Amino acid sequence: MTLVLRCFNDFVSFIVKYPFSKEGLTRFREITSERGIYINDLANSVVGRQLLQRAYEILSEAILKNSITDDPDLGEDELLAHYIAIVLAAHLDKSLWRRFADVESKRFSGKLALEDPDCVIYIAKEFGINVMRLRDLDIYDESLALAFDVGVRVWDYLRFMPKNDPYWKLVNRYLLKGWVLMTYKDLVRLVEEAVEKKVLELISKAHENLDETKPLIDALGGMKELMEYRSGFTTKVKVQITGLTPPCMEAIINEIKSGGNPSHQARFAVAAYMLRRCHDLEGKPIEDCVEDVVNLFKTVADFDEKKTRYQVEHIAGLRGGRKFYMPPSCHEMNSLGLCPTNLGCGVKSPLQYTAKAIKKYQSMQQAQG
Repeated sequence: MTLVLRCFNDFVSFIVKYPFSKEGLTRFREITSERGIYINDLANSVVGRQLLQRAYEILSEAILKNSITDDPDLGEDELLAHYIAIVLAAHLDKSLWRRFADVESKRFSGKLALEDPDCVIYIAKEFGINVMRLRDLDIYDESLALAFDVGVRVWDYLRFMPKNDPYWKLVNRYLLKGWVLMTYKDLVRLVEEAVEKKVLELISKAHENLDETKPLIDALGGMKELMEYRSGFTTKVKVQITGLTPPCMEAIINEIKSGGNPSHQARFAVAAYMLRRCHDLEGKPIEDCVEDVVNLFKTVADFDEKKTRYQVEHIAGLRGGRKFYMPPSCHEMNSLGLCPTNLGCGVKSPLQYTAKAIKKYQSMQQAQG
């Protein structure tokens, strides 16, 4: 019971911080039942419209600014707003579903990282992650305890591990008797992936009832700003190759330099692109390329130099399985919602864009010389 009490010091605060926990979902259902709130009818009352507006603020900030600012004064209404935002998100283009889920999951994990270890383990188990403290496993060893905090069952690890990050590949992890050993920090990251999956599932389910929830969109004036943002990803924008960096990578790099918090897919893509460009196209030593990429990431909010360097070296093939990763293709970037031109550059990969740009530049130099 002590475990639960530590996590639930302030129950309202808990469910607002973690709306997609079991307690959050249960309380959401209780509140809507107790107050007689019907999601489809929110536009027909003053309170409902206030909730609807707050939900739109959450969704809009997540999509347009890649963040969510909490409103602590709303109490349990803030919990409701997160679930209503799910319903609104279902009306957006599917390429934006993952963006919203990613921001919600980062918000969730950012708060979880500040909790005590018992709470982290408790919530991890709520999301179906079979985890135990290292000291409670029969494989406990003092030398292991210097590097790891917990063990996660390998099948749960494989279910929730980030797929495009070599740091998380099973071959690069410490696996012992069916347990993948990790730190609390990595466990929080695993929970983040589980939350993202949960949010995507909820959006997908809400998508089945678009006709019933369309009045909510109408009450918000059609969510024009977000709908127009969507169209920016669905309309092909023809791009002439001018600079050396493709628009997709330029956008991610600018977000990083401005202190933003790009998605994990975006981070992997730009790291792999920069490493390949630096080494394969510009002919620099791979160690220098790693240094350039690590320096780029120093401006992100959650920068951890040791972990960033470790991950970048994995992508560069200097660690683990020694595989030098390629950046995603243009089609993969587009499916992730990371292509601002919707395949308008006329190339198959970001590297091909840069290779063509270099060739074009060299031809111009020769013509002038």
